[in-house]
Amino acid sequence: MHINHFIIMNISRITLPLLLCCSILSATSCNGEQKEANSASATIDTTNITTNNDSIVTKIDTMQTTIDSTKNSPIDTITKVQPEEKAITASEYDQKFKEMGFVDVQTLDPTIQVDLKYSSTDNFMGINMYGDLHKAYLRPEIAKMVVKAQKYLKEVNPEYTLVIYDAARPLSAQRMMYNKVQGTPFTDYVAKPVNGGGYHNYGCAVDVTIMHNGKPLDMGAGFDEFTDMSHINNEKSNLKKGKLSQEAYDNRQILRNAMKKAGFDTYRFEWWHFQHYTKKYIRSHLKSIDF
Repeated sequence: MHINHFIIMNISRITLPLLLCCSILSATSCNGEQKEANSASATIDTTNITTNNDSIVTKIDTMQTTIDSTKNSPIDTITKVQPEEKAITASEYDQKFKEMGFVDVQTLDPTIQVDLKYSSTDNFMGINMYGDLHKAYLRPEIAKMVVKAQKYLKEVNPEYTLVIYDAARPLSAQRMMYNKVQGTPFTDYVAKPVNGGGYHNYGCAVDVTIMHNGKPLDMGAGFDEFTDMSHINNEKSNLKKGKLSQEAYDNRQILRNAMKKAGFDTYRFEWWHFQHYTKKYIRSHLKSIDF
């Protein structure tokens, strides 16, 4: 083989993957190089050439794999939680909540369903903050209010039941949530963990919906859907505009009536959120869940 031909073919073996990497990193700026690489691959057969540049090619292949995996994985708005950030186990949660005098709601009424969304990735952050906790804890008086609401709900329809999406929330989880939403559109929806945090951090708030025959009723917007469709102060307007169905509107009224009759207050940005006491009262008279 002519020595010049041999050198050219080996140079092509090294430069071709580099050109391909360039096309992946910047498709717009490297269109010309990509065409040149495609042309080279069509005319040069390098499958039977063995050189001492295999280590270089291997590194290039590794770069290619890394680039491909990055390209095919969408960049999440909120980064995933690392394992060390959710170290509290369910048994530790149980112990700590009980030490504070909190109550597992289902011990008062087992017909109330619990589906803690922050014990899964089915929430607005897409991360599990509670690990394997699947019990809804609240202050005793708040838990009893939920039981009353369940009773009122079943007076409307015996087949209806409350399902709890979130209850008492430790400040450690609140800090995790708050840190994760910084710089995202969700910042305004998460209470700052300073000064004791929000109602959930005192066990005085509960996120609920109505379930019928194993399925949640249509509320016109999903849990943790932070849009104006979740607000309760514009429901009539959205109903008139056709954005909110009559069925969803009626379902919200049924839920709200049962919860308010039991003594809960609403939160205007979230149809699913209900709370008790004033913020001034909880911060001056109650202890936050500081673990």
